[in-house]
Amino acid sequence: MYRFTRRTGSALTAVALITGMAAACSESPSASEASQPEKAASSTAAPHVQSPSQSGREQLSKKAGDLLNMEERLESDDKGLVSAGTLAVPGQNVDETIESRTVLRVEVACAGEGSVTFTVSSGAARTAEHVDCTQPTTSGFDFTTAGPSLAIQADSPEEDRVGTAYIVSRAS
Repeated sequence: MYRFTRRTGSALTAVALITGMAAACSESPSASEASQPEKAASSTAAPHVQSPSQSGREQLSKKAGDLLNMEERLESDDKGLVSAGTLAVPGQNVDETIESRTVLRVEVACAGEGSVTFTVSSGAARTAEHVDCTQPTTSGFDFTTAGPSLAIQADSPEEDRVGTAYIVSRAS
């Protein structure tokens, strides 16, 4: 009985420590979130002097997603949807579940100050689309895969000042 109590006590102590550490970690971002409106206001007032924080880039990516109506389209349970998301700049997402010679519709958007070059590749096929992030528009093009994977890449010289989003669906 002593060994059982000792092992149980050790396990409960470990769980309590992990829970305490998780609670401590989750409290830190709350404190920094309180100061985010101040950061957002200062970065809006003087965007060239101060680059946006990580949350600023997330907000720009959300704006880009809104241009594509991403939330609504993801919730619609569209069977033709292949891939969707945001990309860090520079960054890349790879989908290895696609079949070769699949005709796709690629839609991209970005928000912020600057521009982004989106590159889609599959096997030997490759298409690049340059998008001006200062204009609230989307860009779309058809793409036929040439291999069993699809890579979407985003590059920008203004990586700290842009947010991106993309949706890939089967062309109808």
